[in-house]
Amino acid sequence: MNSKRINITIPEKNLKEINEFCATEKMGKSQLIREATAQYIASIKKQKEEERRRRDIERAMKIQEQLRAKSKNFPYGKSAVEEIREWRDRNLKKK
Repeated sequence: MNSKRINITIPEKNLKEINEFCATEKMGKSQLIREATAQYIASIKKQKEEERRRRDIERAMKIQEQLRAKSKNFPYGKSAVEEIREWRDRNLKKK
């Protein structure tokens, strides 16, 4: 793994906590920062993905409700499922 040296500025209180933690856990500050940033970035990505999925589900539910409202009173007393199956069968036969 190629590494680059960086300079960061953090409050003294945080540096003290880092130093104490690293001494207790017998790990270097660089390792701690690498692992902490990797975990932080992964958790933010997961949080954003979960939020995106939640929005997608809400959108799908809204569309489903709109379709349900429009799908009442199909001709000939058919259910929405029957109508969809017929449409699917008609369109699949065309291919």
